Amino acid sequence: MKKIVQVIVVSCVLLGFAGCGSTPKTTTTTTTTVTTTTTTPVASKPERRIGGGVPQFVKDALKRTPEDALIGIGTARAASLSLARSTAATRARAEISRQINTMIRDMVRDYSAGSEVDQKSALSFQENITVALSKSTFSGSAVVEEDQDENGNYWVVVMLSKVNTVNEINQAQAAARLAVPAMASFSAEDRMNAAFDRAYAAELGVGDR
Repeated sequence: MKKIVQVIVVSCVLLGFAGCGSTPKTTTTTTTTVTTTTTTPVASKPERRIGGGVPQFVKDALKRTPEDALIGIGTARAASLSLARSTAATRARAEISRQINTMIRDMVRDYSAGSEVDQKSALSFQENITVALSKSTFSGSAVVEEDQDENGNYWVVVMLSKVNTVNEINQAQAAARLAVPAMASFSAEDRMNAAFDRAYAAELGVGDR
């Protein structure tokens, strides 16, 4: 009996020590993730280059025109305002015609350099397109700005969209292909994007003659 009592006492003491044991603390760690967003600016084309002596309203008009459009600038001074306006508009369209002719020359040169077409045929084809374009009235062109400066010169800014430019060139090259069959596989549209990029990078001239 005495042994049983001793066992019970020891058991109680052990249980007491177990109950007094420390309980491990649970530590909760909150991690905050900071997300940093870096915005890379989209590279944009520089403004169209133009020579000095151009009124500010003309420069402002150039900023509003689409990048993939050809721009012609013309100026004139005449006895009447209507004559000055008509002359300036004609000169502006002549500037667009000059740009298109430059585009055609570059496209034909690039094409002939990578094909088996002889140089004589390429030059003849280019001349035929140029002649056809010289007869065009560029009916798809539109006046985007016109005004008179403080010196009495009338200014007109004309725009020809890329779609209308392609139409003009397609019509001209269709006639040129009939005259020069060796250039039947030439396609201006295949080279149009590069041609427009070059036209955009070139300095704009002003038709004043």
